[in-house]
Amino acid sequence: MSKKKFRNVNTYRERPRRQILLSISILVSGRGESMEKCIASLDRLRERVHCELILTDTGCSPETREWLKQKADKLLRFDWCDDFAAARNVGLRAASGLWFMFMDDDEWFEDTTRIENFFLTGEYRRYQSATYIVRNYVNMEGTQWRDTSLSRMTVRRPDTRFFYPIHESLWPLLDPVKNFDDYAHHYGYAASDPETMMAKRKRNLDILIPAIEKDPHCMKHYLQGVSEYQAMDDYESACKMADAGIAHCIPGRPENAVHIDGLYAAAVRMRLRTGRSLEVVRLGKDYLENVPLSDLAKASLCGDLAIAYGELGEDKLCLRYLRDYLDWKEYFETHRDEWLKQETVVLESCFENFQYRKAMGWGLAASLSLGDGQRAEELLADGSSLAWWMDAARHWYVMTSEQRREKWQRDFWSLCRRLEDLGQLGKCPQALQWEEGGAAYSRLGQLYGVLTLPESEETSGQEQEAPAEDSTVSAAPVSSEMEALALQLKGKVRQLMRQGQYQASLDVIVQIQAYFPEDSELLKLREECEKGLI
Repeated sequence: MSKKKFRNVNTYRERPRRQILLSISILVSGRGESMEKCIASLDRLRERVHCELILTDTGCSPETREWLKQKADKLLRFDWCDDFAAARNVGLRAASGLWFMFMDDDEWFEDTTRIENFFLTGEYRRYQSATYIVRNYVNMEGTQWRDTSLSRMTVRRPDTRFFYPIHESLWPLLDPVKNFDDYAHHYGYAASDPETMMAKRKRNLDILIPAIEKDPHCMKHYLQGVSEYQAMDDYESACKMADAGIAHCIPGRPENAVHIDGLYAAAVRMRLRTGRSLEVVRLGKDYLENVPLSDLAKASLCGDLAIAYGELGEDKLCLRYLRDYLDWKEYFETHRDEWLKQETVVLESCFENFQYRKAMGWGLAASLSLGDGQRAEELLADGSSLAWWMDAARHWYVMTSEQRREKWQRDFWSLCRRLEDLGQLGKCPQALQWEEGGAAYSRLGQLYGVLTLPESEETSGQEQEAPAEDSTVSAAPVSSEMEALALQLKGKVRQLMRQGQYQASLDVIVQIQAYFPEDSELLKLREECEKGLI
């Protein structure tokens, strides 16, 4: 009997331990509520998939460390030395899973269903690395963000490790790559206090600049430096950083390939931010013609060139590069994997709403100037709402010189008068949403009507006269401040509310509040709209 029992024990001891599929490694510094959300968001993943949770303490209080002991499978300690890669490697060395994933303690998943199914179905066997989306919030209210797919998962190998002391990267990341739509909320760069954010950016630069001095041929450091200066609205320093990176690039260094493309795009974009349109044109054309760029970098340069040519009044060239930019946009919408391979800092914003809207706005202005009603109507019909176009108008209508505004008024008036379907401009629809089933150029007429017709309903049916060569339309006084457009929009909102169009009114109010969040009149109008929707 005892002999049989002994054999059973041996059989049990020889049975292989269940393989851990995923090691999840997180740096924790005791960020309170966000840290708790981070760990809690992994509960279902850990229940359904055989995981291990590795927490690396980079400076938590004794009380927090005790709490972490209850949550972690492995709790490690790291003495902070301004090197994120070194801290990450501590967790990586302790990992035993087939796959490795890393996070920060100020981000948490909305849902992990796709990641769970990846392992539960065995799909993980067909891939070597993976990305998931990090939703980076701009404000603490969570109303503005940028989604970025980041390489955060890999099959664990003997040579797997982290590089770079800040904005660290996991290496190697081999193909094929699985791109998850699961996303994590990240508020690390959102704060109600601008000084806090400025301090964080300066801290990052304090790590980046010595890293550049140590390795002056690493393009990733330069590109991250551009990002930090850009976030601080220091576009001159960002421009100098991009130029320095390009000057120090060594051809053939593999890890530089994607980052140098970002630096070429950054050198042009930062000049655009400082109003140096002539330099944008010179550099942008030179890079497009003489540098072997990625497709995403080419798209970025085309968008910036369209804006620069628009600002310079070179209307045909503006439309030429806008057409190329929109072609690239259409291409990447159906080739997401290519986008993700080429995406870097700066390039990630290539088709972001602000950039796209600005390029489209200048393209519309160029179409009006050239008297090309068909092109103007095509742009207006490109899937964007009237409220969206009203916001785009601030670049080429409100935030431009008085002389340019006067010319724009004349161009728009002349074009609309020439178009057969817009013979009576005073009868254009006034709602701040596109009217469906209108005439051939109904959107063009509607935008003109909203921007230039008088506010009073008594005059809304009157035919408007051409603006004088030396003045703007008397019924629509023009100001160089954004308040001028906001004032007009608020008048239109009231018209919509009187018509019972509360949802359309609310959509417009949200657009204006992005620029005037403390406007008491807007707050009151929003309350009325929300009551009307109940």
